[in-house]
Amino acid sequence: TYQGEAGATDCRDCDPGHYCEPGASTALPCDAGSYSDKTNLTVASECTPCDEGHACTTGSATPTPCLPGSNASGLGNARCDLCAQGYY
Repeated sequence: TYQGEAGATDCRDCDPGHYCEPGASTALPCDAGSYSDKTNLTVASECTPCDEGHACTTGSATPTPCLPGSNASGLGNARCDLCAQGYY
């Protein structure tokens, strides 16, 4: 949770794709190559590495599948790369 407004008495849940450090005044996005669909993360390392064959931009709540003709090998990819000519 975080509290983003002066004088506020309630904390707000962290948004999916973000984490909230203790005492935070704003939610911080998960790093590129990671994601989270949860709202209770407190450190960046709790974000999940992006799945193989998917890409995760900064602040992703879910991995995005690579389009046909592109791929993301291994875990933690921020983008999909085009396949070499003659491959798909």
